[in-house]
Amino acid sequence: MTTDVTTLDASNFDSFINGQGRVKVLRFWATWCRPCIALEPTYNEVASELADTAAFGEVDIDKAPEIAGAFGIRSVPTVVVMKDGQPVNVVVGLNPKAQYLQAVKAA
Repeated sequence: MTTDVTTLDASNFDSFINGQGRVKVLRFWATWCRPCIALEPTYNEVASELADTAAFGEVDIDKAPEIAGAFGIRSVPTVVVMKDGQPVNVVVGLNPKAQYLQAVKAA
């Protein structure tokens, strides 16, 4: 099963956020962050399971620091769940899959 996670940067971020009216889920991460790497398979599973209800994206904070700055990201990994262009849930750190599923479904 292919994952539906879009790699985001300054060139496509606005169109992703403003696209389809679905819930948007953003994973902020970095290549040097071990918990970020550990989270990736879990995030991809959540994206596959909830692809019908939400759009999933990921932001490498080193490649798109302006986006991370706009969201006030202080530590990675951070997953931000957005609805109608506003953050509604934030999950910081490496957590069980159920916590991410719940955060997205709550939106």
